Amino acid sequence: MKQHLRTLTGVIALATIGSGSALAQTSPYDFSYTNGPYVGIEGGWQFLNHVSPRGGGVGVNSHFKNDYVGLGVVGYGFGNGFRAELEGGHRYNGLGYVTGDGGNRGGSLGMTTAMVNGIYDINPALLGIPTYGFSPHVGIGVGWARARLNDAGPYNGNIISGHDDLFAYQGIAGVDYAVTPNIKVNLDYRYLGTTNGTFAVSNGATTKTSFTDQAVLLGVRYEFNAPPPPPPPPPEVAAAPAPAAAPAPAPEPQRSFQVFFDFDKSNVTDTASQTVQQAAELARTGHPVSIKVTGHADTVGSAKYNLKLSQRRADAVKAALIADGLPQDEIQTLGVGKTDLLVPTPDGVREPQNRRATIEFGNNP
Repeated sequence: MKQHLRTLTGVIALATIGSGSALAQTSPYDFSYTNGPYVGIEGGWQFLNHVSPRGGGVGVNSHFKNDYVGLGVVGYGFGNGFRAELEGGHRYNGLGYVTGDGGNRGGSLGMTTAMVNGIYDINPALLGIPTYGFSPHVGIGVGWARARLNDAGPYNGNIISGHDDLFAYQGIAGVDYAVTPNIKVNLDYRYLGTTNGTFAVSNGATTKTSFTDQAVLLGVRYEFNAPPPPPPPPPEVAAAPAPAAAPAPAPEPQRSFQVFFDFDKSNVTDTASQTVQQAAELARTGHPVSIKVTGHADTVGSAKYNLKLSQRRADAVKAALIADGLPQDEIQTLGVGKTDLLVPTPDGVREPQNRRATIEFGNNP
């Protein structure tokens, strides 16, 4: 039976190693709600609480050894944080000792489960914290468990055997890490409990007991319908040339520039650096200017968090302008959070064109 656990652990390790190049070449993926079907496997270690049969002349406590648990899930994400899934699993524990019985101990408990789970993924940005590819989740489940006691004992000199079908329930808490847009690795804690079952005693009577255990599992799941990456910022449209027959008027110098940012980021990308350099070059041509940099954010997250994020974006652009040779005292910065949107959207919507900072030139007095 332990061979099954080693096989399951190996599959999880291979899936993680297979995506290692993605981890080495990219930064963690931004948080996104699961939207569509997925499959997954989990394996780990479980800790069975004391089993206390009552009735049939075997009313003593017993302790089973900690041993393996393996699960498989098929689920569907609704794109809003909620997921529903079907879970099948198997647990195994060998008998450790029976209280007050000094004889030879033997037997085991095997439990097969089928559960229906409801899980909610928590967006860290809504709590005002960066994602770094991690996201917590919580959930509950209900279903069926078949518990089988295999020649367990002795309990007061008697052996317990047999199986029963029980109602089962569980609580779930864990954290996911996005390895790629389609693959997530998860670390889970699960608490499983059952109702009382009836089992046969070697003295001809029957006894009743329930089961509770706690498990720590490592898993991997594949999501079939991961959202596409956000579109790149739109290119700036060049003005149409004047007709050849008419003399072209002297062009007005450009007075504003737009610098775009990645989701939940304030670092100036290579593409954005080119825009900053164009603005700095215009300011160095001899036109006396004052410079105002205004930072903006999209509508994902709290107003307080986005106000700080927009100010960090404005400060990052100012630092880039100073690095390109502009005097510090000519540059003012302002963060306006998720107000003054370039593209109006409802709250909680990712919009790349709203993640920006504007550079505006005015004449010095």
